[in-house]
Amino acid sequence: MLFYLDNVVSSAPRADAKGKARGLNENYARELMELHTLGADGGYTQRDVTELARMLTGWTFDQKRLSRTGETFRFDAGRHDRGVKTWLGREIAPAGQQEGEAALDVLALHPSTAHHVSWELAQYFVSDDPPPALVDRMAATWMSSRGDIRAVLATLFASREFMDGGTAGAKFKTPYQYVVSAVRASGVPVANVGPLVNTMSQLGMPLYGCQTPDGYKNTQDAWLNPDALTRRIAFATALAGGRLPLAAPPAEMPAETKPAPLDPARLQATLAGSISARTQAIVQRNPDNLRAAMLLGSPDFMQR
Repeated sequence: MLFYLDNVVSSAPRADAKGKARGLNENYARELMELHTLGADGGYTQRDVTELARMLTGWTFDQKRLSRTGETFRFDAGRHDRGVKTWLGREIAPAGQQEGEAALDVLALHPSTAHHVSWELAQYFVSDDPPPALVDRMAATWMSSRGDIRAVLATLFASREFMDGGTAGAKFKTPYQYVVSAVRASGVPVANVGPLVNTMSQLGMPLYGCQTPDGYKNTQDAWLNPDALTRRIAFATALAGGRLPLAAPPAEMPAETKPAPLDPARLQATLAGSISARTQAIVQRNPDNLRAAMLLGSPDFMQR
């Protein structure tokens, strides 16, 4: 993140020959508060962004040392802004690297961070629009445990909202979740991941390819659209028909070892409990060579 959000080149502000400020880069400080801790509505101001950026000047890494020794962080005191800062209503005395470390401690225990991260966890595990009462209880655990993420997750997983029967199947699978769960359900051994990586790219979620610092979305609105459904069904049909060279690249696969179509009865038994009786009845009314693809392409299997 130091590299991606330009903090490696951030340094104490200085004026150029024309009197224009140079040196300070606010990208990392802004995303640290907006995305990873306080949240966009966490109560900070633009001045807080600037002051945190000043506190983080000098936080960088050396590319040569990274490749040679694996060192991922170094503090460059020569780049650091040595002035007094005023951040989130508190005065920060000059302390070099410790300024940034103290800022991380403050952010980790801030009530806005507790609420923001709890909301994101509840959105991932429960529903796209998580229950406010659950989020409030998780945030309270965060504060009382001083940010113990295991305690927060324990509150989440023991909650009535998480255990409610309606939570199962309430989330639409992301492309990654859909592709991986389909292959796991199929039982097909995988030595060649190329077709799976290509499918995720076609579905708009290339592996390690997110271009924004907030990561891929996990909501239905982000992934449910006609084109995506068409591509998912095409993948389900190819996987069910044994047309994906997952055991080995095509050039290395002897003709006699080409994968066989999936056994629909075996697949249905594997998915028992996650496929509704209505979907099973519809699948049973179709020919054997379509049933496995219908199961993997069904609305039930699209949910988690």
